[in-house]
Amino acid sequence: MELYKLHMLAHSPKLPNGPATYQLLIVSEASESRSTQSVDLPSWDSLARKLASVGVGEGELQKAKRELDVDRYCKITGVSLSPAQIELLRVSSHELRKP
Repeated sequence: MELYKLHMLAHSPKLPNGPATYQLLIVSEASESRSTQSVDLPSWDSLARKLASVGVGEGELQKAKRELDVDRYCKITGVSLSPAQIELLRVSSHELRKP
């Protein structure tokens, strides 16, 4: 397990009255190279499900949603993730549904 920072960005809807889209950036806190992995998500619900699946609590999710609604940016630091959990975050929702 390694510590990571999770940066989240809210992007304006592509269509009028459409939903915002989200981007999750996964950055190792220990890595000297500071390599970043990026995941694009179609909705807050899909982002929240991903974060909850790796142990981000309800209170932290609510705080993140408020910050994204106001500032369009949020950061959660000190998230302990295994390689398998990182892969869960990176796999897109439609890939999870494949037979």
